[in-house]
Amino acid sequence: MLALLVVLFIAELWVIVQVASAIGVLETIGLLFAITIIGIWLVKRQGVAVLVRLQRTISEGRVPHRELVDGFLILAAGILLIPPGFITDAVGLALLLPPVRYGIRAMLMRSFRRRSSFAVRVIDGFGRRIDYRDVESRDAASRDVDHRSPGQGGEPGSRRPPELEP
Repeated sequence: MLALLVVLFIAELWVIVQVASAIGVLETIGLLFAITIIGIWLVKRQGVAVLVRLQRTISEGRVPHRELVDGFLILAAGILLIPPGFITDAVGLALLLPPVRYGIRAMLMRSFRRRSSFAVRVIDGFGRRIDYRDVESRDAASRDVDHRSPGQGGEPGSRRPPELEP
């Protein structure tokens, strides 16, 4: 991971030097600042839109799968736009484009469905905890689940062990 960050840092410096030699040092610095400011403004705008969609989805009683993944991708875009560099800025700005985000979200959702169930815990405006669980995907087949209560024997669903039955 550290090697990847070092390679990214070297690549960013190389691209900055190439752009500076083509358009000038002050123009390059101005361009980096402009991309960061515009990018953060776009992140804020799209983040608020995702938050509104998230609240609407929760109020409708549905599980906010897409909204949470979109929020994560917008957060990643914001993180990529903060450090100066054209490579991270390009990736961050690409994550702000809805078609790119849709494609990445589709890949992530397929990966989530294959691996496990999806659960979300949200605290609403009144301080209540709301748990949403995806019932379409499970991490255990129904035949793998013991329906008896822990520590109880007998038939599934019985309340007492057989030796304590009256």
